[in-house]
Amino acid sequence: MRQLQREFQQWQTDAESLRRMMNEAGIAPKDLDEILRDLRAMNTGAAFQDPNSLAALQAAALDKMKKVEFNLRKKSEGDNQPLSLSGSDEVPTGFRTAIEEYYRSLAKKNPQK
Repeated sequence: MRQLQREFQQWQTDAESLRRMMNEAGIAPKDLDEILRDLRAMNTGAAFQDPNSLAALQAAALDKMKKVEFNLRKKSEGDNQPLSLSGSDEVPTGFRTAIEEYYRSLAKKNPQK
């Protein structure tokens, strides 16, 4: 729990820094304010009482951050550039085994002919 709280605090610090940079660049940080609100909600003791709620808050903040990144990229590259959301194909170590097992079970159910 403490490690997650430290991570959320670091994310909040990074988001606040990004907010200041956006403000200095003349970009309205409205979307980032919503992310900061979500991060503050995640950093409360009450959020850690319900893991599902915490996961939902984290997913919402991540989704909003992707949108902020998309909009910043769109503004910086201009309208004539192809746009895409960034994402990571990296899988957390704890989930790697479960994902591998999932694909093995799919392969057993649907053998290639």
